[in-house]
Amino acid sequence: MKRWVRLMLFCNLCVWIACSPTARSRYSFDQICERIEGKTASEVINLLGAPDYQKQSDLGDEKWLWWNYTVLDGDSYAPEIRGQVVHLEVTFSKPHQSPESSLPRSQWRVRKPFGVSYLLPALKR
Repeated sequence: MKRWVRLMLFCNLCVWIACSPTARSRYSFDQICERIEGKTASEVINLLGAPDYQKQSDLGDEKWLWWNYTVLDGDSYAPEIRGQVVHLEVTFSKPHQSPESSLPRSQWRVRKPFGVSYLLPALKR
């Protein structure tokens, strides 16, 4: 009987681990912010990899998203969200230049301030 109980606990643990999202990056959200602040789009791709989703805003800026990419870590986060896996969102600003000298998108920079943010994944109901 004890073997059966241990087997059931082990199976439940395996299911729980398999169903829990894990961050794709080994860096916390704060560490990623420090690493990519002021970087160009091509530098961000080199550091983080290709985004999962890209969208251009009405103002011409671009938002890139990486799903389940990082984790919130540290005392600056409320205890109920500390350690939670989040989606990473980076906004690149369209350079303000003359029309004849426009920079390619790969040279756009992370918008300052607040160019890097996170989104909490939707809870399953």
